[in-house]
Amino acid sequence: MRRAQYREGDAAQGQGAGLNRFGGANVLIVEDDFIVAFEMQNLLEEQGANVLGPAATLEEARQILASERPELAVLDVNLNGEFVFPLVSDLQQQRIPFLFTTAYADDDRLFPESMQSAPRIAKPVMANVLIAQLKRMLDRD
Repeated sequence: MRRAQYREGDAAQGQGAGLNRFGGANVLIVEDDFIVAFEMQNLLEEQGANVLGPAATLEEARQILASERPELAVLDVNLNGEFVFPLVSDLQQQRIPFLFTTAYADDDRLFPESMQSAPRIAKPVMANVLIAQLKRMLDRD
């Protein structure tokens, strides 16, 4: 994911740093690439989110979910060879909206049938796409 570049005038267009688009909403990040997770965390915090994690493994994500209640979740599909799908079942049971970030966004065969309609963002993730999709999901609830 590339860090958003802010130019003068972007704030007036809703693109500037320090906006409170997410109003302190808890967003769980599950991502095994440290740099991607760090950049995603910074981006979402700049937009007013309270980031839970980032979790690099399925076990870490489940520990967070056991003690915290996210409003949204951003999930890397492949966590060092371990698929995130068991966590998705937990999120679905708790009615927590989620999206996938993955290099496999266009491959329906990878996703279980119950997860094929979930939003997917192709990697490398573009900051504006991630923010827009998460904001739409948050506004639906």
